[in-house]
Amino acid sequence: MATSSIFIYFFESVTVFMGLYFMIQYSILRKKEYLNYALYLLLLGLYYICAIPELFNPVPEEHSSKAILELFKRPVQFSISFFYTLFIIYYLNLAKQSKPLYRIFKFFLIWYVLLATACFVGNASGVNYDTVYYIVSLIMFPIQMYMVTALFKYKVPYAKYIIWGSINVLIGSLVTMFFGISQAKNPAGLITNAISYIPVMISIVADIFLFTLALQRKIADNERSLINAAIARQQAVATERERIIADLHDDVGGGLSSIRMMSDLMVLKEGSNPQTEGPDFAAKISATAKDIAQRMNTIIWSLNTENDSLHNFGEYVRQYGVSFFENSGIRFNYNAPSDLPEKTQLSGGQRKNLFLITKESFHNILKHSGATEADISISLLQNKLRIVIKDNGKGLENNNSFGNGLKNMKKRMDEIQGDFDIHTHNGTVTTVSVQLS
Repeated sequence: MATSSIFIYFFESVTVFMGLYFMIQYSILRKKEYLNYALYLLLLGLYYICAIPELFNPVPEEHSSKAILELFKRPVQFSISFFYTLFIIYYLNLAKQSKPLYRIFKFFLIWYVLLATACFVGNASGVNYDTVYYIVSLIMFPIQMYMVTALFKYKVPYAKYIIWGSINVLIGSLVTMFFGISQAKNPAGLITNAISYIPVMISIVADIFLFTLALQRKIADNERSLINAAIARQQAVATERERIIADLHDDVGGGLSSIRMMSDLMVLKEGSNPQTEGPDFAAKISATAKDIAQRMNTIIWSLNTENDSLHNFGEYVRQYGVSFFENSGIRFNYNAPSDLPEKTQLSGGQRKNLFLITKESFHNILKHSGATEADISISLLQNKLRIVIKDNGKGLENNNSFGNGLKNMKKRMDEIQGDFDIHTHNGTVTTVSVQLS
């Protein structure tokens, strides 16, 4: 088998395979440029079956088969140009990038349809229009070259790959046309019908390579843009979080401090006047302000990403427990390794939910357990965080006594894909665990 035949079979395989590949890409991404490029490649495969029947027609002596192939040869050729032009329009988004070029390319779409129709009618009528065909092709060559090189002027993104690919195809087509004219004048010469198509096939393979390169470059740039956009959104969220923290601390925190200070003064004043009767509103205001201030501090703490380390989480829980059980008659014990790793990170959601569960457990111990001791232990094994909270009280006599607290704790652990367990063993034992990333 001649080398030229092997290359042509290889070329046909490449065009069909890549055509099917881009058809699949279109079915997934629904982008019209992929559809048009797929049709362009598949029609290329069909065209060379029509143009080189001696390699693809199993019964070459049948004149009817050859006549059918000749009938569709040139109409398919101009259909190829039609879909390649559509591909350029959609891929380079000429409707937005360059209105003048978009109008020129649309004109050529109509022109290619007219040429394909005229060739089909001429073939069906048996008219010999070879001379007209070659003249039209020669006239169109500089116009097509101008159209393609004009893309340089408008600096359309990724256009350089398409431009050089198109220039290759145009030059390859011109060489093939001259080879075809030479072969028609001298059928017994060195240039056979099959060899005459080799130049344009080589240029089309180069065009496929350049388009694939452009496609990968475009995908990489899109991914980079998405990553940069995601980073920008994260930075915006972090900036907004810091602003909220500052506003809460300066405005709300300052107001609550003033309320608490004034209510404390009222408490002192009422304490110096034992004749005062009625509800102790000043004490209630002071307690409420203290509770709100503590909740606000928890919100600020949960929003601050600097507190995302396990070490900071453990220290905050310890300080909160000491403050919470102060003057309550319940002794608070905190147990955790002294070297809780600074580098081990909790997400904001993990940190917030774990602390709120701890806070709810402390509240249940104080309100329902009748205990004299409350213990919390924090441990980390194979990157799995485990928190155990227990007391020496009466245990779980009735889960309903906790109200919605247990449901909320289970829900919070579900949010962070953690485990939750509560049972009685010489008091109430609450265990939560979550796998850290």
